[in-house]
Amino acid sequence: MEYQKDHVLRIIEQMGAALRDASRRFSEGAPADESIEATNEAIGLVVELPPEVFLQMSPQSMVSLLEMFASDDRVYSNVANALLLQAEVLQAEGSLIEAGVRREQAAAVLDFIDPSRAN
Repeated sequence: MEYQKDHVLRIIEQMGAALRDASRRFSEGAPADESIEATNEAIGLVVELPPEVFLQMSPQSMVSLLEMFASDDRVYSNVANALLLQAEVLQAEGSLIEAGVRREQAAAVLDFIDPSRAN
């Protein structure tokens, strides 16, 4: 049990570091793919499939998959933050439809964490 707790904490720390790096790169005006790559790295720490495949899923499918791989709300929250940061980067690049999809995916994850947030 202690090992599992340590593993989850390590994932949360690694995700946080990757997200801080992605956010810093984006705010400094680095190429969008650098921030996207860092957010994908954070997502890849949780899901056991390529992040690019995960990002193609519907919001509901994402949540179902996350339920299988993670059990800590902080992990879900980090995934939602990664999706929201990707939405910002994509919007800044003019990819408005893809940015909207990321926001919908993030909303589904956040609603899963806090069902009272939905509607």
